[in-house]
Parts: sequence; C-alpha cells; structure tokens
Amino acid sequence: MYKIDYLPLALDDLKEIIRYITLELEAPRAAEQLIIKIDKEVQKLTDNPFRCHLYFPSESLSHEYRILNINNYSIFYTVEKEKVEIHRVIYSKRNILQMLKAQN
Repeated sequence: MYKIDYLPLALDDLKEIIRYITLELEAPRAAEQLIIKIDKEVQKLTDNPFRCHLYFPSESLSHEYRILNINNYSIFYTVEKEKVEIHRVIYSKRNILQMLKAQN
C-alpha cells in the first residue's frame, strides 16, 4: 500500500480552489463536495498508483508525472518507492505546462 503525500504547492492549489469556489463563485457546498471527491479519488491511488496515465507534455519536465482528472481539475503526481507525491492540482483550462514548469 502506498502512502499519499501532498507537497506544499499542491496544498496551496487546493486552498486557492476552495477559496475561489467559496468566495468568488459563492458556492461553499460545491467547494466542499469537490474536496471530498478529490480526496476519495486520491485515496484510491494507495492501492494502485499506476492506474492513471503518464502526462506527456510538449516540453520535458524534471519529473515524470501521472495525471488524475477529476471534474475540471488535473492532479499531477509522481510515484516513488511506496509513496505517491501530489505535486499540483490545476484547473484544466489553465496553462498546465507553464504551471508545472514554474515549480521546477
């Protein structure tokens, strides 16, 4: 069984998503439901982290990411030994490659 580890930037992403949905969209219940769904799907990675496909960007990155899509969000993670590291949670319509490169 793999351990899930959210990196600080991924936690910041989640906080910003919650803030945006709760305050800007004025939909706190939707924010809560999204976080519950994200947590549920991420927890499934503990049994089989290789179930999601590899992310193949047009430019090389410093990590080989796997991608888990939930609603309009993409969760980028790596698998190291017995650990799944969640690197980013990005709204799918944003410039994903740019955001992933910015963290490297």
